[in-house]
Amino acid sequence: MPQTDARYADLYGSARRFLERHGLHPDPIGYLGHGYVQLFLAAWRGATGEPLELAACWGLWTWRLDDILDQEMRDAEPKATGLLVARLLRVLNGVPAEPGDHPAVRALADLVERTRPAMPESWWTRYSAELDAWLHAATDKLEGFVRPRRTPTLRQYMALRPVDGGMLLAAMWCELAMRCVTPDWDTLAVRSLLGSFSAVGTLANDLASSAQDDTFTAQDALAHTIGLTVEKARQRVREQLEAESRRFWWQLTALWDSAVEARTTDPRDPPPASTTVRFALALDQFQHALTAWTAHSARYRPVGAQNSTQVLKNAGELKQ
Repeated sequence: MPQTDARYADLYGSARRFLERHGLHPDPIGYLGHGYVQLFLAAWRGATGEPLELAACWGLWTWRLDDILDQEMRDAEPKATGLLVARLLRVLNGVPAEPGDHPAVRALADLVERTRPAMPESWWTRYSAELDAWLHAATDKLEGFVRPRRTPTLRQYMALRPVDGGMLLAAMWCELAMRCVTPDWDTLAVRSLLGSFSAVGTLANDLASSAQDDTFTAQDALAHTIGLTVEKARQRVREQLEAESRRFWWQLTALWDSAVEARTTDPRDPPPASTTVRFALALDQFQHALTAWTAHSARYRPVGAQNSTQVLKNAGELKQ
């Protein structure tokens, strides 16, 4: 498929350099063949420059670390996982990385150094807190379920998945890329929208991940808890995904209506309402792009996925 977005070459180049600079993946070209750059461009239409590049690098780093924790450290000693996460948390809090650190630690130090001065302190405070929570949830999942090959009950799944899914991090990448940091993050309307946004992303991911050796999914938890067949459980999850998608649309429409009403009563168009609506629309754009990407990305079809040679061949279409 030809890449017609004028931003593609620049973003692909910066993404590849980020992976190579820190040794974050042994095959950067093959990794990018999963379609991350295409996802970011579809999700953040209109975003340009450093905000787009930083948001994309955060996405790459987070998905890569998720793979490291779920796959590469599955058979490692628990102590090794604890040491890695401890270093990540120290770097997140401002401690410099060292030459001998894990590539994920060095890449995180780079992102912290570049992002923190570029964003409001209030944004960084909640982003770093959410990333801290995500690291702990991912570790709990690894130790409690992935490493021992345990299927969670529905209660156990629901206790971890909203944080482990990382969708609140993705929401803040939207703020970064689209320059729409909402002042209303903690209001009921925005938190409800974020809840549906998170559910849509994680359920779509679970349905796509079911072919892999991963039973920490909604359908496996549901089948395990109430005795459904996996196929019936998958159907229930599909129905829940459709319901959450409708709920997200309902809440988005309500936010839009509130902004219209605010402009009607106050022609000056209060900036908080405008920024929050732009943020909500950015979430909508991201979740549509993510759902489409999840359904087709080679990330979720590891057998037969493209290698770097195939990706380079396809990349020749860039100049057409």
